[in-house]
Amino acid sequence: MRIAVCCKEGLFRDALASLIDHHGSHQVVSIENNARALINSAKEERAQLLVVDAHGLDEREMQFLLGAKAFGDFGIVLITPDDQTEEFDDGAVDRQVSRTGTADDLFEAIQEMGGRVRITAPSVHEGRRSYGRRNGDLTKREFEVAQLVSKGMSNRRIAQVTGLREQSIKNLVSVIMRKLHCENRVQVALRLTQGGPLQESPK
Repeated sequence: MRIAVCCKEGLFRDALASLIDHHGSHQVVSIENNARALINSAKEERAQLLVVDAHGLDEREMQFLLGAKAFGDFGIVLITPDDQTEEFDDGAVDRQVSRTGTADDLFEAIQEMGGRVRITAPSVHEGRRSYGRRNGDLTKREFEVAQLVSKGMSNRRIAQVTGLREQSIKNLVSVIMRKLHCENRVQVALRLTQGGPLQESPK
């Protein structure tokens, strides 16, 4: 399994990555110390699972990470301090492991995720370009926001996930609906979930 690791503390981060990398068939493909860098590198390296140490991450970074599934087919295992376990019990993460737990606890969580995550296909970027040609020429950012809209997220939630201002999201959603000739958010969701727009145009 391809795994991306995020942790603020250098020694803990290196030890965690080494521990995972030398266990079974797991491969650490990215090691980062902040949320945005993690998501970017995880997408580029086609990581299947994010192992994130919550210690030291601020609220904005956590919100960004918890929205990671909207950007790719990631599973999330969150390593939490004992006093923060309840804060993330909202379905946004797949598994939580206590920072005071054992390596076996971590690998049990990773192993369980192995049967639930799928490899992010390398054609995802091609799909986005194809989508643009057939459906109003959406930019990369517009396409990402459209994906979040299709998942039922509000403008406020999308702003939290992307780090953009809520007014900017409102403007982007208006542009997306105009380019896709949609009258509302439901129609945007239908355009993205019906399958056709994400495929190459027939020749």
